Amino acid sequence: WPLSIRPRAMAPSHRPVADGQVQRALLESRGGGREKTRENSTTRSFLRFVSFLALVLVQGAHILFFRLSQTNGHYKYNTASAIAITELMKLTIAGCLFTQEKAPVVIPSITVIGSYTLIALGYAINNQLAMYLLVHMGTSMLSLGKSVTPLLTAFAMWLLFKDEKFVSLQGICFLLLTMGLICLFSPSESADGVGAIPLTWLIFSILLTAFNSVFNCRILQKGSSSMQMQNILLYSQGFVINIVMYVSGMNATGKNFQQGFFEGYNSVWVIMVLLSQSFMGVIISVVYKYGDAIVKCFACAVQSAFLLIFDVFLFGYKFNLPSLMGAGVVIVCTVAYFTEALPQAQALKDAENRKKKMKYDDLADNQKA
Repeated sequence: WPLSIRPRAMAPSHRPVADGQVQRALLESRGGGREKTRENSTTRSFLRFVSFLALVLVQGAHILFFRLSQTNGHYKYNTASAIAITELMKLTIAGCLFTQEKAPVVIPSITVIGSYTLIALGYAINNQLAMYLLVHMGTSMLSLGKSVTPLLTAFAMWLLFKDEKFVSLQGICFLLLTMGLICLFSPSESADGVGAIPLTWLIFSILLTAFNSVFNCRILQKGSSSMQMQNILLYSQGFVINIVMYVSGMNATGKNFQQGFFEGYNSVWVIMVLLSQSFMGVIISVVYKYGDAIVKCFACAVQSAFLLIFDVFLFGYKFNLPSLMGAGVVIVCTVAYFTEALPQAQALKDAENRKKKMKYDDLADNQKA
């Protein structure tokens, strides 16, 4: 028998697969299908490489534009009004895409709407924190600091949900990455350090991002509404929340509605901030269609390395040998986590799911028999 099929109890009404059908399937997969598989593999590799370059450029430029939009270490425009405009632009894009959907419209429940309110609030706070932190630290330090978020998210999901797996290599990566961050952010006379208050806000931002990731992964993705309907809920509430932040002055600029809504928008870097922030989600979703977590990991690592160079030559930051070694440890641990630790955890989870499915199939077959 050419296929390794697990023997199962079969109901009398089931008809076995003929040997000829199996042989034809094998010939197609081993013979004629080889050329097609080789072509698909080449195309896939090329698209993964394009995805890698796109992620490096888009995400790196996005952070860089925030920093370049500053004037003498301050924002002359209101950061809340800028994010409100980008939320409105993303809402418009999501609305246009929603009108093109052919699937039936499912009205979200009050629970789902409330959940998206929390997510939108979390994103709004995180955006203002990122713009505040870029005043007090380099772009590479923010990027490297945020790299601990995927590991923290995995650890939190393992603690909260029984079906999540956390292998020992993930824990090792988490500890090494933490040590690398300590070397990177530790105060030194020969390098530009980070103050206690900005460092505290960075830790809070990382925790908030991890919470948003867990909440989005385990609750919101189980909703029955379409993706564009969910985006409309997210962006519309994000727009309202950022307007409130603009009026109240709870933003990275520290100014309320007395500052003009469009004041300071005469800089090309501010326009680039608006465009990159608006189309970031659309570009990333297209890129992720052809990439995966490994591509994202390598892109973030290379992006952090380039931002480290920009911080030195464009913004005059100084890094000593321990901080550079810390940055290297963070990059290497990030790569190791996504290429080795994460596949191990996923394989363990898949193996348990297969065992559960086999038990369910055996129970169903015994009931039929």
